[in-house]
Amino acid sequence: MTEREKQDIPKSSNLPNPLKAEVIGIQDGDTIELKFIFDGKKAGFRQGKPVRIRFLHINSPERGKPFYKIAKQYTSERCFRKIVTIKHTGEFDRYGRLLGEVILPNGSVLNKELVKKGLAIHFKKYSNSIEYANLEIDAQKKKLGIWSIQ
Repeated sequence: MTEREKQDIPKSSNLPNPLKAEVIGIQDGDTIELKFIFDGKKAGFRQGKPVRIRFLHINSPERGKPFYKIAKQYTSERCFRKIVTIKHTGEFDRYGRLLGEVILPNGSVLNKELVKKGLAIHFKKYSNSIEYANLEIDAQKKKLGIWSIQ
């Protein structure tokens, strides 16, 4: 990213909630990068860089695992170069990523869509959401995505 491009990105030490910004990068199925620079301390080593969002409640397959590319592609098709809304509690993970739910322009929640399609699991280690648990059970029963190879 050039200095010129960085100057075009909104920058703030305050984190709006909800945060609305354009998606400028897709790391994988459950991590995206926004056209918004947060320079608050909570961002850790990502301070002063475009905000990365780690999808709350879910975990999608890692690189090299079955359905990794499909989950990443699904996320990309839904939100790349679009303005999304991030609902969050201001919590960051140890990698400086803001934890949140991604609301797409059509109002649907991308985190939930990924679980519904079997492209992510309910991340029970960090979430006790009954809704996400039920979405996962439903996808398992239907043998969708990652549940098709069990």
